[in-house]
Amino acid sequence: MSRALGLLLTVGAVSAIGTCPLTYVGNVQQFVVEQENGKNRRTVPAVERAMTAADFYDYNSYSSHTGLEEEETSIMFLYRNLDLPDELSFFWIHGIDDGAKAGQSQGSARVDGLITGVPSGTTIAQSDDNTNEWDWTSSTTPGVLTHDGTNLGGFWTFAKNTDGGAVSGLPMDKNWEMKIEANFIEGINKWYFYFGDGSVPQAMDPSEPVYLHPVVTTVDLGVAPYPETAGPQTFCTLVTSTHKGDELAIRFKWGDGTPDTVVKKKEGELACAEHVFCGPVSDSCGGTVPRQVRVVV
Repeated sequence: MSRALGLLLTVGAVSAIGTCPLTYVGNVQQFVVEQENGKNRRTVPAVERAMTAADFYDYNSYSSHTGLEEEETSIMFLYRNLDLPDELSFFWIHGIDDGAKAGQSQGSARVDGLITGVPSGTTIAQSDDNTNEWDWTSSTTPGVLTHDGTNLGGFWTFAKNTDGGAVSGLPMDKNWEMKIEANFIEGINKWYFYFGDGSVPQAMDPSEPVYLHPVVTTVDLGVAPYPETAGPQTFCTLVTSTHKGDELAIRFKWGDGTPDTVVKKKEGELACAEHVFCGPVSDSCGGTVPRQVRVVV
């Protein structure tokens, strides 16, 4: 069910007076969660804090303490460490610790889980409570942990606290898709995906798997010629997927100390921005100083 497709290009005439090394490193990032046939499809702003995933999980008293937990509820969300902006994590937490929120207490519960399609390089950031409950597995059956393989398995039994886990190292510049399956056997009757922008969480159908994947464009343009004299260069990016209609804020980060340029377009529309790197009184085009342009959504 991967849907990412993209293209980035530069346009505009350049003279042969001289060249300025111009390197593009693409990283157009957007994430989507959905169920079968596009059901419950939403874009996914990550929860963001200046701490590691393990620190945000705040595991103690056999429980997580992110502040998002709710009784009889299973929650999922993406998490980004602002101290390491390219460190992306996924959290899956069930229930709530006793006393964490007034009037809430988690009764006896049992959840079996399975995540397939986990991208290479992913690591377990937190097991709640331990690797007998959240670990790698070669099985494709929810709740079966073999402690090897490339899938993630959950076998959780708990009461008056949480169970769950988190993984880190999800790539933000590659295509991948995780399939998340759950059997809520006892004590959990709501399944939500949470969003970092504070918007209303998305209720998920527990009878169907959940798919989480990025919409990513990554292209390396190498070195583009540019004159030493003043003149504009135009950069365009086209981000397309089956996720139609949403307006994207596409940010061109020039890497030369000047302010970013933000262009708002809908998916499937070409977004362009013009920039002058080198002027007639500038010597920044001399030598081999690289110019790096980064485009992010």
